[in-house]
Amino acid sequence: MADYDEYGLPKRRRGGWLGWLLFVLVLGLTGAFVYYLYLPLRQTRSRLEDDLAGAKDRERGAAERLKRADERYATLQQDLTKISGELQQTVAEKEKIESELKGIQSELSKKLEPEIQEGNVRIRRRGQDLVLDMADQILFDKGQAEVNDRGKNVLAQVASSVRGLPYSLQVTGHTDSSPIASPETQERFPTNWELSTARATHVVRFLQERGKIPGQRLGAAGFAEFHPAESNATEAGRQKNRRIEILLQPRKADETAAKSP
Repeated sequence: MADYDEYGLPKRRRGGWLGWLLFVLVLGLTGAFVYYLYLPLRQTRSRLEDDLAGAKDRERGAAERLKRADERYATLQQDLTKISGELQQTVAEKEKIESELKGIQSELSKKLEPEIQEGNVRIRRRGQDLVLDMADQILFDKGQAEVNDRGKNVLAQVASSVRGLPYSLQVTGHTDSSPIASPETQERFPTNWELSTARATHVVRFLQERGKIPGQRLGAAGFAEFHPAESNATEAGRQKNRRIEILLQPRKADETAAKSP
């Protein structure tokens, strides 16, 4: 039965208030825990997870860059090996060419020694090329473009020395600055252009037809008086300018293979 106080009202139990007080305290502590501990820890965890995901992305990116760097390094190593091989091949080819040029120069110097001694033939180097300067008087009669007997003998010596070697021969005709004076010569060669070109062409024809040098290794051009070797102010200079130049040039291996007869 319920207890009543002195006024006849039911007495309240102290245990009910204590329970509510405890409930409020627990609720407050729970809220404080959530606000001050759980939520910050959750945010920290979220940041750590984001940082971890970012670190993994950076790791994947670094691994990809490292892979590309390794591939690039491997490619560079291959290129270096290739270039090193090509360089060695180039050095070997240059040494071979140098040996061949020295041999040709020595051989031609012996064969053409009389003409060299007279000053009608000069053999000189121009880098990896060999240049033969030949005075017009040993190749042609005055005012003519056809190779004379003396010239045929000289050109035959040249052809026999280079026929079997992978060299191209560029033949150029040159004159002095004096215009064509003979009416008979003017009928065939109005200017030095025609004369120099015709002389170069006849030399090339002889080297091909009689010297047995393949035509694809030959070339001809005339420069008239516009590429002088000496000044045209003196007779000695004009005489040196009236010449045929034969330029011997090594041909590349691929070019030789493509154009070999």
